[in-house]
Amino acid sequence: MSIRRPLALIALFLTLAAAPAAAADLSGSWSGTWQSTSTGHAGPLRATFTPCGEGRYAVDFSGRFFKILPFRYSVTLRIIEDCGDRVTLAGSSWLGRLFGTFTYRADATDCSFEARYSSKKDSGVFRLHR
Repeated sequence: MSIRRPLALIALFLTLAAAPAAAADLSGSWSGTWQSTSTGHAGPLRATFTPCGEGRYAVDFSGRFFKILPFRYSVTLRIIEDCGDRVTLAGSSWLGRLFGTFTYRADATDCSFEARYSSKKDSGVFRLHR
């Protein structure tokens, strides 16, 4: 057997081992729950992630409060750390005088998303999957 074949296999292995992990793609529909750590309130949550360039996603959230009151709002989350198959995102949104500004920090993979949110009057967590 020629020495070329084992060397070619070693070179292929080293190339694959050195390749960066594929970036997480958050595009599409997600579902899960939200929970306020301030009040204990919780409910269902859905989100649609749309890439909007330069490491940013436009995210449309919709859910229910007190099981019957629907809510819907949008936020732009930007990737602040990219570890290949996991990203960290951050953003904020103004939800009017009643609720104020909410800030978000999230960790996500292709199939899980967990965000901590906080405002002057509330804080909590979003847990989504697909």
